[in-house]
Amino acid sequence: MVASENTVEVSEFRHKLKANGQAFILESAVPDDKVYLKFEGVLNGEVVIWHACVQTIKAYSVNNPVDDDPKQFINVAIVDGLHKLDVALNIKQIDLPALERTIIMVRKYKRLTLGYHEYGARSKTE
Repeated sequence: MVASENTVEVSEFRHKLKANGQAFILESAVPDDKVYLKFEGVLNGEVVIWHACVQTIKAYSVNNPVDDDPKQFINVAIVDGLHKLDVALNIKQIDLPALERTIIMVRKYKRLTLGYHEYGARSKTE
């Protein structure tokens, strides 16, 4: 993605958030076991719009193999110029507080890089 296009896209996104009095844009209903949203963040020093899917590990395991003691994870990718973020959490349901905590975690993760990052064992976080 060209920097000038990204700058325009981020500016328009900020305007939309401000106009609606929101910190992020939900693209699906909550609570649920899988929620799609967009929010602003930083990757490699560049302000980006995250196109995120936050789901429970149980929901993730429906279509993906997992260990007996699966770990939570963040997967960061750039697909067709969009900054994709997939997060799987060891909670029973994704609700607004879980989304807010996830956004804070992503924004505070200063060394976030492309790729798959696991953390915590299920048995220790449930």
